[in-house]
Amino acid sequence: MIYVNKHEVSEKEFLSLLESTKQEIEAYLKNKGLPSGMNGESFEDLVFAQMVKSAIGSEFEGHVEQTGAHAFPDIIAKKLYGVEVKMTIGDKWVSTGNSVLETTRVEDVKTIYLFFGKFGDHFEAKYRKYEECMYEVGVTHSPRYKIDMNLPNGKSIFDKLGVSYETFRQEQSPIKRLKKYYRSQLKEGEELWWIDPTAEDVSVSPVIKSFKSLEESDKERFTNEVMVLFPEIFGNSSVKFERAAAYLITNYNAVSSSLRDNFTAGGQVKIKIGKKKITVQRLCYNLFLRAKQVKNTVEDMPREKLADYWKIDIDGSPLNTWLGLLEKYSSESGEKTDTVAVFNEGLKNE
Repeated sequence: MIYVNKHEVSEKEFLSLLESTKQEIEAYLKNKGLPSGMNGESFEDLVFAQMVKSAIGSEFEGHVEQTGAHAFPDIIAKKLYGVEVKMTIGDKWVSTGNSVLETTRVEDVKTIYLFFGKFGDHFEAKYRKYEECMYEVGVTHSPRYKIDMNLPNGKSIFDKLGVSYETFRQEQSPIKRLKKYYRSQLKEGEELWWIDPTAEDVSVSPVIKSFKSLEESDKERFTNEVMVLFPEIFGNSSVKFERAAAYLITNYNAVSSSLRDNFTAGGQVKIKIGKKKITVQRLCYNLFLRAKQVKNTVEDMPREKLADYWKIDIDGSPLNTWLGLLEKYSSESGEKTDTVAVFNEGLKNE
């Protein structure tokens, strides 16, 4: 990363420095293609060296510094302007950017530009204000920006979020805003898969297991959580178990080729509701059997998490809200059984 010292200096002067750096680097690498051993680190070193050279005789002379291996941005000038250096060996102006959280950002740097080198057919460089070329957020080990140096104005991820980059980066929980936005874009059956990196106590195994190999306690907990978080499984959608399958991967590191069967296999069952015996589907019967555990899951789960997965604001009791969703989806399925009554009867039988 690159950095400049803090005296009043106009952005126009800084842009002049970037333009000079760009031209000199393009001239140096003209027709050379990808130099042997060139990578992100060595390209950053090249940009830094040329930037120092281009700064001679300007306000920035003696005030251009590299910030270190893990700091953001890569180069700073007068502690006011910053440069984040990226490169690609391909022939497109797109790449994966930095972490959304910016936990290693250098203090005092107010304006950051992205300096991008493209080593495809022939070398070219572009620079642009950082926030203007972040078009989406992707996920590696944590949410990271996706870069497009040719992104049209007004199409950045911040435009989509309806918030400025400066406001977004200073939010206490920027991931929360991102998750809300991407949840609003999900199609039926889709689910976000990334783990919230702010949850530092979450440790994810690199091993994907079969659902069948999970401990019985984990299977039970997962089943209860699915009934709570994904009440659509009581509806009639053809993709009603898709979000539950995604949840199994992201929260339990497990997969199942027959997840639906774990909830529905076994046909119809007769149960007693009050003084009457009625026939219910296996899914409804499973809810009847674990009514108390499901109730406890609703009551113990953070309100924010429930609202996040239900995609609604919770007004009043989370349990009553869930019962409302249960009634809504079960009635949509054409199921004649009063699923809420089955749940309430299950509570009595615990």
